[in-house]
Amino acid sequence: MRRYVLYLFCLLVFTGLMFANPAFANHRVALVIGNSSYEGKAALPTVEQDAKTVAKLLKGRDFRVTTALDRTRDEQRSVINAFIKSTPINGTALIYFGGHSMTVRDSQDVAQSLLLTTEGNRKAIVLSEVIELIATGSAAKNTIILIDSGKGVPPGFDEGRGPIGLNALDNLPDDLWLGFAVTPNTWSEKPGLIAKRLAESTASKLEPWLNAAIRWKLSTCEPNAISEPVSLAITPPANLVRGRKAGDEWVSPDGTVFCWCPESRSEPGFWIGKYETPQSKHPVRLDRGAKGAHRNDPTNFLKQGDLVEQMQAMTDSERKAGRLPRGWEYALPSPEQWAYAAHAGSEGDRYFARAADLPEHANFADRALFETGDDIYEYADPKLNDGYAELAPVGSFAPNPWGLHDIFGNVWEQTSNGELRGGSWVSPPEYLKVTVKKTTQPKSRPYPADFVGYRVVIQEVK
Repeated sequence: MRRYVLYLFCLLVFTGLMFANPAFANHRVALVIGNSSYEGKAALPTVEQDAKTVAKLLKGRDFRVTTALDRTRDEQRSVINAFIKSTPINGTALIYFGGHSMTVRDSQDVAQSLLLTTEGNRKAIVLSEVIELIATGSAAKNTIILIDSGKGVPPGFDEGRGPIGLNALDNLPDDLWLGFAVTPNTWSEKPGLIAKRLAESTASKLEPWLNAAIRWKLSTCEPNAISEPVSLAITPPANLVRGRKAGDEWVSPDGTVFCWCPESRSEPGFWIGKYETPQSKHPVRLDRGAKGAHRNDPTNFLKQGDLVEQMQAMTDSERKAGRLPRGWEYALPSPEQWAYAAHAGSEGDRYFARAADLPEHANFADRALFETGDDIYEYADPKLNDGYAELAPVGSFAPNPWGLHDIFGNVWEQTSNGELRGGSWVSPPEYLKVTVKKTTQPKSRPYPADFVGYRVVIQEVK
């Protein structure tokens, strides 16, 4: 009995410490581009090896790496687009470019930074277009772009068309970390400077390691933001298997992060989204009237009927691609699955004991909402403050013991029978309990509202 009491005491202390100092980890992915086979004297024969060196170094730091060498412009565009759209939710994404780059002025006299393919400057990648795609379509919490330009004058350069080297870029999106091998508007001394410095740097954390390799950078990331602990999926994206233990993670090919809920007496094992589905991962952008503008705010204004159709389309598409085993399907969670995952092995109304800890775990009707002065929110609790008056990006709050974020608050989550669970950013604290649910009559279903969203499960077909 004494051993049991001691064990229980230690477990409670550990759990309290875990909730007091939650570990926010992320998945890491990288795209390494190397262009070396330019024509004649413009060739950069060492760039291919530089790209392979960088890829190896990144793999050693737990990045899942895609490499593209000497691709055409259209191929590179396709690879870049696919990479950005598949970035893991709240992960770290890195794009490395080795090859020639230059600045030209377009027809509006705006300086544009170009990343040259081996087809020349008329078939180049426009850096600002890559950044715009990141701003709208990436689910990564932090993105790093490294431009390791090669030595000498790039092919087709005309001093009358623009300044030398790469131009400095302004108005970067939040959480983007951009680094050049040299100061803007200068030529690189020799190819592969970033690759060389990365190989020589012995810094242990990711951000200092990159800082040591880059002569000039422009960053909007907070200090050490990209040095967060790394998360490792149990298998690659194309290989869906059963999890081994509660909280195991798997990242789907589109970058959705799933956590494993183990088998119990009442539930077979299933995968459930670590986060509520963000706008960056929803194939149809339905932002009508949505409160949040951040790409990783939870998707809302969605009809349940549309979601059911979307789950079937995802199932069909992934089966056709050979990534979803027969007998498994994408779906909305059943109310029972949602409650099982929300409890995460605990009992009671919430997976944590103290109501005072609610702001650490949920976005709800709190002081921040009360202080907006909107009369409709006078019911909001002025004593508790989660820091958000409206929607929060997914994963902004501490997870439950199985790694699921935003179980309570932010948006009500739709289940397979139309029930809504978990509460939202406009819900008072008493609504944020596992057992509380909203039900609808068939005529009023669904909820095209900014306080209703969803998360996905992958389950065995019943």
